[in-house]
Amino acid sequence: MQKNVGGLDEGIRITLGPLLVVLSIASLQGTVRLRPAVTAGALAVGAILTVTGLTQTCPANEAMGRDTRRPSENLGEQARAVRERALQ
Repeated sequence: MQKNVGGLDEGIRITLGPLLVVLSIASLQGTVRLRPAVTAGALAVGAILTVTGLTQTCPANEAMGRDTRRPSENLGEQARAVRERALQ
């Protein structure tokens, strides 16, 4: 699967995902009171957001044909090197 998560999308996932995981863990410990279904949902969504943000790949984005990476983020290493030489 090609990388299709970048920019603001990636930042939101990497920020919100761990926050939801911590919230659900706090709920499981009794520090925060949430319904069990909300706790489970927060844990699942948080884990998914964290993993998709860190790997920069999202199956849902791919299914919808979305790519939130900038064009320069999609370039391969060889193309990036050619681009840098051209800009010098």
